[in-house]
Amino acid sequence: MMKALTRVSILAMVAILATGGVAAADGAYHSERLSLSGGSDPAFHGQVVNIHANGPVNGALERYQVVGAAPSTDYEVWIQFCEAGGFADFTQTAVLATDVRGNGHASAAFSAADLAPFSGATVIIRWVLRIDATDAYATPCTTVTID
Repeated sequence: MMKALTRVSILAMVAILATGGVAAADGAYHSERLSLSGGSDPAFHGQVVNIHANGPVNGALERYQVVGAAPSTDYEVWIQFCEAGGFADFTQTAVLATDVRGNGHASAAFSAADLAPFSGATVIIRWVLRIDATDAYATPCTTVTID
């Protein structure tokens, strides 16, 4: 029984590895997790997860999360271009609402059609959480290549 189970496991693994091209990850840009920083509260931490699925429906997915931010607050989530002299707003992607403890999450999705005008482009961007026209938290700049 144990030998049969081992053989089935090995065959299953070979089958999975043989079809690896079907579920391959984005070859130009891999998923990335970036920390948000800013503010003065040492208990704060947050992150942006940028996932480029490059599928026919989901071109890219973004997940935003904060812990210990300002309680009961709505933050606008913006993508900014990183430029030599500073930053330039590109687009607002979501509103992240925190609870009474300052914890919150939001997400954004971009279809393949949304990303089509940027196909082949490489950009340097960052994500910003903004309140009342003031950037409260930001990720470091990162280079993103759009397939």
